[in-house]
Amino acid sequence: MPGPAETVFRFAAEGVDLEFAGSEDFVEKQLVRFRPFLQGAVGLVPEAPPVPVEHEAPKESLDAFYAARPLREGRGAIQDRILLFIYYLQKVQGKREVAGDDIQWCFQQLNITQPKNLHNALGILKRKIGYLQEGSKRGLYSLSPEGESYVEGRFRAR
Repeated sequence: MPGPAETVFRFAAEGVDLEFAGSEDFVEKQLVRFRPFLQGAVGLVPEAPPVPVEHEAPKESLDAFYAARPLREGRGAIQDRILLFIYYLQKVQGKREVAGDDIQWCFQQLNITQPKNLHNALGILKRKIGYLQEGSKRGLYSLSPEGESYVEGRFRAR
């Protein structure tokens, strides 16, 4: 007589291979337990507990955020835009760490010419200027305390 059907969940991302097998109930419990880890492995910020609707303020759109902050043109403008986008993604959107793709998305959303070499610009902002710090994985960044201070002082909303 065959036993109950086995449920299998497999996950693989950047050097992480995970598999749960067993009853559906067992696999479901493991997914709940490992959810924050799995979300982090694919670049999502783990979900925060829900906030009651009456306390939740609407998030500012990228267009409105960008339009409210005057930017210089010429030398340093690309670096300022990158820092402003990282600030927006972290402070407004709640991302803990930001990838190059996230920054490129901001440039695309606003229809702004992207830097020729984004990763080089990120490296300069991190190593030479000190406004970025390395994230938990290669290719992820967050503003350093100095970078956050710079953005808040340089880009006051109108």
